[in-house]
Amino acid sequence: MKDDTKKEWWKNPHPRCKPSTRVISAGYEPEFSEMSAKVPIFPTSTFLFKSAEEGERFFRLYAHPEERKDGEYVGLIYSRMNNPNMEIVEDKMRMLEPGAEDAAVLPSGLSAISSAILALLNPGDTVVYSAPIYGGTEHMFDTIINKFKIKTVPVCSPDISEYRSIIEDNGDSVAMIFIETPTNPTIVHTDVEKIVGLAKEYSKGGRKILVAVDNTFFGPVFQNFFPLGIDLCLYSATKFIGGHSDLIGGFVLGNKNDIHTIKSFRSNIGATTDPFCCWLLSRSLETVEIRMKKSAENAQKIAEFLESHPMVEKVLYPSLLKPGDSQYDIYKKQCRGSGALISFYIKGGKKEAFKVLNNVELCRLAVSLGGTETLIQHPRRMTHAEVPEEICQATGITDNLIRISVGIEDADDLIDDLKKALESI
Repeated sequence: MKDDTKKEWWKNPHPRCKPSTRVISAGYEPEFSEMSAKVPIFPTSTFLFKSAEEGERFFRLYAHPEERKDGEYVGLIYSRMNNPNMEIVEDKMRMLEPGAEDAAVLPSGLSAISSAILALLNPGDTVVYSAPIYGGTEHMFDTIINKFKIKTVPVCSPDISEYRSIIEDNGDSVAMIFIETPTNPTIVHTDVEKIVGLAKEYSKGGRKILVAVDNTFFGPVFQNFFPLGIDLCLYSATKFIGGHSDLIGGFVLGNKNDIHTIKSFRSNIGATTDPFCCWLLSRSLETVEIRMKKSAENAQKIAEFLESHPMVEKVLYPSLLKPGDSQYDIYKKQCRGSGALISFYIKGGKKEAFKVLNNVELCRLAVSLGGTETLIQHPRRMTHAEVPEEICQATGITDNLIRISVGIEDADDLIDDLKKALESI
């Protein structure tokens, strides 16, 4: 049990240092764990109280953290509610999203999105969202969220005027703008600053339109949006944050009040992330910057190769955007790198795309992204198979589109692998 009188330096370590430095120490005080240099795992379901009075106080503070006095710790109770590994990884994640007051870890990216929406919104509310989004999110919006009388409306363009039109069509029911930037799998950027401005413009009285951003593709290394005024940042931690294709997890970050509401919801529906998964995430957060930068370095070389290949019709990768393109302007304004995701259209259709997929050797044919290994897949018939046809057609998810998540292998080896696969067409 943590010493209530000890200053909680681990909550905000080395404030003058960069995030990649702070994340190493964040959330963890070795003195509380037999001076272990690294975070141990706490595989326990319940925690002992020193007295009945302490148990009473811990439950009170868990439900009402605003009543916490200076130096008072919201103690450990039960691992569905809080666990050291959960709290440590949440503190570490917060270091990598400047401006976030708190973080909640959840069992998957989809549970992070669904918990945020169901905890903060009400029946009759409307979510306006960017399209395309991850196929699982689209399916959840279409089949689950609507069952709770929360309407979801797609916007198939990054044009802010399209968002304005849909907000006006739905009136005061709009409670959230949910965007995934860049989009999956078409790598389209949305101007977050303009989305935040639009939300403020249409918020009325005590009713605020929340801005939620799925930052899985580029965050937390290549883009951060709390400085632009967003309310919620969401992640599939399965991807780059976990980074080794060996776990499923998610995060929601935001202000203390919203995250407290989400954590209470998380506890009440039992959406608890187990201690071992949290421990793996803590491990991975320490290397996320190194891994993402290496993958992006590889992706740049591969994108340039694909752009010059005669069997490739078009490559979607941010650094290939040209000045004068509206997407170029957004990318340069809000991103610090181009990431590891490449989508490209080959000359042909499903038959030719499948031939490429069936002839790679180093690139691994699998969905997901963000691991140390390079993954390749066919969005239209795999991750986005259940996305409505009209959205696929409007956003360019066609049968000749292939998506690659570039890993940390040698770039020349990956290029040689893709070259041989493209020659098979």
